[in-house]
Amino acid sequence: MEFAIERVSLQNSLAMVQGIVERRNTVPILGHVLLEPEGDKLRLSATDLEVGIRTEVACKASAKGSLTLNARKLFEIVREAEGDEVTFKSLENDWVELKCGRARFKMMGLDPRSFPAMPAQAAKGSAEPARKAVKGDLKVAATVLAAMIDKTLFAVSPDEARYNLSGVYIDSPAAGTARMVATDGHRLSMVDREVAGFTMQGGAIIPRKGMAELRKLLDQAGDGEVELTLDGSLAWIKRGATEVSMRLVEGEFPDYRGVIPKQSRYQVSVARDRLLSAIKRAAIFSNERYHGVKFGLSSGTLTVSSASPEMGEANETIDVEFGGDEFSIGFNASYVQQVLSVIPEDSDAVLGLSDEVSPGVITTPSDSQFTYVVMPMRL
Repeated sequence: MEFAIERVSLQNSLAMVQGIVERRNTVPILGHVLLEPEGDKLRLSATDLEVGIRTEVACKASAKGSLTLNARKLFEIVREAEGDEVTFKSLENDWVELKCGRARFKMMGLDPRSFPAMPAQAAKGSAEPARKAVKGDLKVAATVLAAMIDKTLFAVSPDEARYNLSGVYIDSPAAGTARMVATDGHRLSMVDREVAGFTMQGGAIIPRKGMAELRKLLDQAGDGEVELTLDGSLAWIKRGATEVSMRLVEGEFPDYRGVIPKQSRYQVSVARDRLLSAIKRAAIFSNERYHGVKFGLSSGTLTVSSASPEMGEANETIDVEFGGDEFSIGFNASYVQQVLSVIPEDSDAVLGLSDEVSPGVITTPSDSQFTYVVMPMRL
């Protein structure tokens, strides 16, 4: 089998699948990309068994076939090679010869028959039963879905042991409304969007890795509409010649509604840019392990400060409209910086605070359907 493909097109396609390929794994085939030429198309597939991606690109193939090659090494070869076209020729015992310009390479592949099946739409009717009755089709502008992901993905728990917090929860609290929620147990981010005709049976947890790959795909969609489908234990989205599919996270997402304060004693409006800059400066002297900064409220001012016995201290005062009793509250600086980073520049952030031990709520007039809750720290 032999086929040829434009080098830049192949490089772009390989770059797309890099996020799926496992860097460290005990199954060598999961580090490979499956190449399937047929006629004038080359299909590339990669999976880690939980998330998969499949894309197609134009090529010139003499015969139908398949082969697998180490995805990262192949990407490096194509990226560094000179020439406009890459030629692949299969040899004996799964060896493959590559030619690009005046460069020649020989790579050891693996038997393509051992490449695992990807989580995909076709798996809906398989013998594996769905563990929960999840069903929904979210048809929405790519920019809207991308914004929802941006406002939740950063709050997903990095602790793989807490599997039910390892993704973004999506459901429909009311007909025509799509909601995404993420939490790591210390903070929670929630965003709603009106989506005509959207309803969903049950809620689902989309894994962090799958959501991150989905987000990359949305960058290519521009202002067009996309459809995210959830059915049984699977979710997938297709855009053009590329499809990302994933298995939903098992387990029940916690009752997030119970941790959102119904009201806060004080509503303090502050310029987002000014607050973000003050936190960055104060965080220079925050504890390197806990990253705590203190918000001190007094008549007409908000003071952001930090102190480290070994390093020093910092404080900065911002003028705000506040006339309540003086008090202070500590927060993880990174948690507040991250939420301010997804609030538009030149807008305001509203701090909902009650006392030094109650959760803080951050909202913004620029998006009335976005809510962020962060637990306080003792400093």
